[in-house]
Amino acid sequence: MAGSTFGPVEIVAVAFPSDRVPVDVRAAVLDVLVEGTVTLLDLVVVRQSESGDVEILEVSDLGDVVELTDVELPGAGLAGQEDLEHVAGVLAPGTTALVLVVEHTWARGVVAATRAADGIVVLSERIPAEVVNEVADLALAEG
Repeated sequence: MAGSTFGPVEIVAVAFPSDRVPVDVRAAVLDVLVEGTVTLLDLVVVRQSESGDVEILEVSDLGDVVELTDVELPGAGLAGQEDLEHVAGVLAPGTTALVLVVEHTWARGVVAATRAADGIVVLSERIPAEVVNEVADLALAEG
């Protein structure tokens, strides 16, 4: 039996200094989904009110917070309670986080070919964009 062939899955949480996810961020998420390089498996919004109350909104509860309510989420629930509590724990009062669980769809073929060749993943590490950009800027400044 061949089994499922998914690409790597990653959970990403990004925070904003307001009670809404910015329009430009919503548009950027939609653009990435249309490109097909990732598949959105789960989406949750975590808010912390000015008084410190935490609200966790699943996609069905989002309304106009994130205009992605008609997106089918094949992995709804993958952003687990522990993940969401961690995100809530780092939010400042009056802020909101968008939590995305994405499959790196582009890697499906690589995963299938690796499996067929009896290969294994020996390293998989994500380097945050901020670190990559900082290193690139330093290299440019030195060059």
